[in-house]
Amino acid sequence: MPVQIVDRSERVQAALRFAAGASAAGSLSAGLCYLCDQLATMTGSPVASVYVLEAGDELVLRGTFGFTRDALGEVRMKVGQGITGTCVETMSPVTVDDARLTEQFEYFPQLAEERYPAFLAIPLSSAARPRGALVLQREAGPFSEADILLTIGATRALTALIEAQNPAGAHVILRGEGNQRGRSLGVATLLSRALPRRDPRKASPEQLSAAFAAEREEIMQLAERARAALAASCRELEEICTTLTDVRLEERAQEHVARYVPPSIALERIAAEVARALAQHGPAARRAVDIEAFLGAIARRLSGIEAQRVRRGELVVSVHLPGLVALRSWAAGATGAVCATPRDDSMGGALLSALGMPVVWGVRDIFESVSQGDRVALDSESGEVTVNPSAAQAAAWRR
Repeated sequence: MPVQIVDRSERVQAALRFAAGASAAGSLSAGLCYLCDQLATMTGSPVASVYVLEAGDELVLRGTFGFTRDALGEVRMKVGQGITGTCVETMSPVTVDDARLTEQFEYFPQLAEERYPAFLAIPLSSAARPRGALVLQREAGPFSEADILLTIGATRALTALIEAQNPAGAHVILRGEGNQRGRSLGVATLLSRALPRRDPRKASPEQLSAAFAAEREEIMQLAERARAALAASCRELEEICTTLTDVRLEERAQEHVARYVPPSIALERIAAEVARALAQHGPAARRAVDIEAFLGAIARRLSGIEAQRVRRGELVVSVHLPGLVALRSWAAGATGAVCATPRDDSMGGALLSALGMPVVWGVRDIFESVSQGDRVALDSESGEVTVNPSAAQAAAWRR
């Protein structure tokens, strides 16, 4: 009987490419994105993503197919946070047919995950040590046992790539556009855009109003401090204050609540609308950056989760640089800021420039190169950013 040559369907071809592995010459993210592409085809999933466990028990998005690659390195969560964090915390597969209905769901506006609410998260491990998670997402569940077994079988190749190429602690030099405000050296604080959700039905409309009022009050106090420190008036500061004190944001949220939408879900829906505006350019996109950060602060107040704080001596790393983040970072004693997007995409950088703080914009690869707690040296004269500088470089920066 003659042998049968297996027909090379799209799934079989993807499986063969996955088995061959990613190129060793590429970056970790490039390799993981390639494997995610093959896994998405093999499993019939629109989205496949890999989160790598890094310093500080943070799970960082390092590879994806189906989501924008601009989110690589930026989307991060703690072990135990969200569906993916629960998977790593328990070191067990976790699946849910509609993540939007679960308390564990963490909403990232830049991913717009509500499009693919069915989740399957599989832990990545090596010698019983957690290394991260592989996540598949679809428009609808459930995931079958065959899906789960196939996905578990794929994890070893991903773990091997992570162990071979994880760039933690690597010395990297990147370049962008500086604001000509000198040099700074600090510990990297990578800002998250996640909107937390914890028991969303407990917050009342009154609590929502109180959260808006408290956040506005803090913004106005910070703005007054900034005005006192500025040598001249700053147009960007006034625009930021006008945008964030606009009562229409609260009115829109209360309209959702009046239709029996829980307040935290109402904030998510507004954030999703705002995220679409970020795809544009000009004034609308800059306002959207500030509004998204403001809504995130409101959501954290409602959830009872402490807002991410920048401490003295830290250096802020963000995709955009919202005005609220800029104000809080300056007031806390941050040493500088690095932004992945260009100067004109957000107003926070202009505010920090007016306050004399070094900023470098347009460093697109910053999130692929830096981890939470890395030391970063920033030269805003040349636009050079050094991740994990040597002792000699760090000494030179202090002169």
